[in-house]
Amino acid sequence: MSRLLPVAALLALAACNGSFEERVHEDVHQTIAAAPAAAVHVENVAGGVRVVGWSKPAVDIVATKYGYDEQELRAITIDVRKEGDAVYITTRYGGGTHSGGVRYRIAVPAGASLDISNTAGSVDFSGVSGNVKVETQAGEITADAGRVAGNRSIDLQATTGAITLAIAPGSSATVDGTSTVGDFASDVPGVTKSRENIVGMRASGRIGSGSAQIRLNTTTGAIALRER
Repeated sequence: MSRLLPVAALLALAACNGSFEERVHEDVHQTIAAAPAAAVHVENVAGGVRVVGWSKPAVDIVATKYGYDEQELRAITIDVRKEGDAVYITTRYGGGTHSGGVRYRIAVPAGASLDISNTAGSVDFSGVSGNVKVETQAGEITADAGRVAGNRSIDLQATTGAITLAIAPGSSATVDGTSTVGDFASDVPGVTKSRENIVGMRASGRIGSGSAQIRLNTTTGAIALRER
């Protein structure tokens, strides 16, 4: 399925998060063994995704399917598969419908890397030390990446929605951020911002040695980079 959807379709999907679409819901729970540095991929269509790191060598998935009626719930399936050290979690829709949605609460090994794609819904992650790539079309991204150093990469992109990233003191990274329509705020030493156009901002800088990479991009939405 293409990740590029018209604005009207995005708004319709985002509306699925509203309580008027959540007359019925169903929880699905699955745990799968995973390597300490597993690559965890999540692909969702509508609904929030929250990921936290933990000390166990497993990926624990609690998915709440919601919709207008039981027929919508039956059309949604949660596909979980493992290929080598990679774990793939995918929301699938049957019967030609994309109604309803799924909210995820996922625990992953603390050393895992993340690749999350969410069409309409927020993404929130914390407690992982691997590379992270997050993309949303309509939804906020809230992240605590801990210490960002070495060859680590943090890449957060939102089409419509704000990005808030917290990093730990002692991080070393090169920062590149742009907001086409929105502000960029930072309290991290070494990061400077400039006006990109009348309504947008660009930020860049070097933290410590600049060894890791932090990329933050929004089309419509503010960006905040904080040191916790």
